[in-house]
Amino acid sequence: MATTELTLLLLLAIAVGGSLVHWSPLPLPILLVVVGVLASLLPGLEDIAVDPELFLLLFIPPILFADAWVLPRRDFVSTLKPVLLLALGLVVLTVVAVGYAMHWLIPAMPLAVAFTLGAIVSPTDAVATVATTQLLPLPARIVHIVNAESLLNDASGLVAFKLAVAAAATGLFSSIEVAGNFLNLAGGGIIIGIGVEWLARGLRQRLIRLHAGDPVLQTLLTVLMPYGAYLAAEALHVSGILAVVAAGLWASGQEVKGLTADARKHAREVWRMLSYVLNGLVFVLLGLQLRRMITSVDEYAPFDLAMYALVLWVLLMALRFAWVWISAHLRFKFGWGWSGGRTGPDPKRLLLVSWAAVRGSITLATALSVPSIIASGAPFPERNLVVFLAAATIILTLALNGVPLPWLIRKLAINSGEENLHEEHVARAEIARAALVAVSAVAKELTDPEDIAFAGRLSGRYEGKIELLEGDPGHASERASHIALRRKLRLAAIGAERQCLHELHASDVINDESLRIIEAELDERELVSSISVDRG
Repeated sequence: MATTELTLLLLLAIAVGGSLVHWSPLPLPILLVVVGVLASLLPGLEDIAVDPELFLLLFIPPILFADAWVLPRRDFVSTLKPVLLLALGLVVLTVVAVGYAMHWLIPAMPLAVAFTLGAIVSPTDAVATVATTQLLPLPARIVHIVNAESLLNDASGLVAFKLAVAAAATGLFSSIEVAGNFLNLAGGGIIIGIGVEWLARGLRQRLIRLHAGDPVLQTLLTVLMPYGAYLAAEALHVSGILAVVAAGLWASGQEVKGLTADARKHAREVWRMLSYVLNGLVFVLLGLQLRRMITSVDEYAPFDLAMYALVLWVLLMALRFAWVWISAHLRFKFGWGWSGGRTGPDPKRLLLVSWAAVRGSITLATALSVPSIIASGAPFPERNLVVFLAAATIILTLALNGVPLPWLIRKLAINSGEENLHEEHVARAEIARAALVAVSAVAKELTDPEDIAFAGRLSGRYEGKIELLEGDPGHASERASHIALRRKLRLAAIGAERQCLHELHASDVINDESLRIIEAELDERELVSSISVDRG
């Protein structure tokens, strides 16, 4: 099938999945995988092949960059110890344990190939994890740990994969050499990512100083940033994925000086659209590939294949549960980072962290990139079986971990915490006080009665915000009711303006251009009026 037609069909599949999710118990990522699997049954789509290197280049950098960008850097630092234990320690444990276990279970699979399989299935999927949990009432710390782990173990898993493939292809293995290569790939990726973000931010600020701060140009530069980090790192033979994550995390705490509000809004809207489309494409392509990956192996009996896949899933879950719970108790005992609760490890929170173990796009791409031929010219040992087990792991984790995850979150009914809401209220009250001081300073210079009256009304609005955030709950509730009523009045007035505007357009009093200009202004006013009651 031609690329143009395929692209349009994939976008249509995303639209279909996005429409059906409102009536489906499945989270959107899993529903899109199902749509992709069903689409693979259609004529012309059964043999769609995805170049893993092209897949990694086109889709993964912007998705991971966007997820890293919105991850609060302060909270990431506060959870860094448990995150590193999961993203590095658990990945190493998984590679080693899966390698020896699968080599013992399937003697025909060489140990280096079994290590390759362990590296493929070790990273949880950042895309699926974020998309599954972002709308659910999870405590912020759990969200940050799970999402940060998914971002970092993508990189550590890919580094482990490259080293394992090299060992399988050459037959040579040295633990000292592996450790040195790991540090080189990971450390180089981090340095390149931070460096590219620093250069890109400097370029954007220089353009702003040269009066080239156009929102479209500024947004385009942010979209190019993850690709630049990835390509630069890969060109220098270090981890491109880790470079992208490092660039996103570094960018999250840096503000481009002189950037306008219009540019920030434009960037948010473009990235929202880009993330939605790219995430959707990843899951639909994942579904398209699964059928072919599952049917690629015919050397083993179906029962044996099912047993191998189930054993691998059980082993992955056992390793994760053991690592999460043991490390949490040790961290609590020695006071080394978050352990799940203030008085000790919280079983409910640890259960959620343990169960959030969905595999997805990175596992797909790495499995498909296993070479067919090794250095000696012989076929890569048990390649079809490795690809099958990787695909089976994706299916099992999506079905057994991803599908029940929303239900599990609601069933455990963990208090989501009020930390972020409290911080937001404090910030709103403080900026309202700053506004009051500024209005009072300007009001002293006013002489016109109408200007003075307006300054008084403006000060009253800010005083009302402070009272709503910090005042007596009874008064705050009453004021919230008044604000809601005023918002309803504003929206009703805007609706009447919009109806009149379209009537004028229908009767040819105004042309299309006038309609677009005025309706854009009405849209802005409606958005402002609809945001929240504390803006009253």
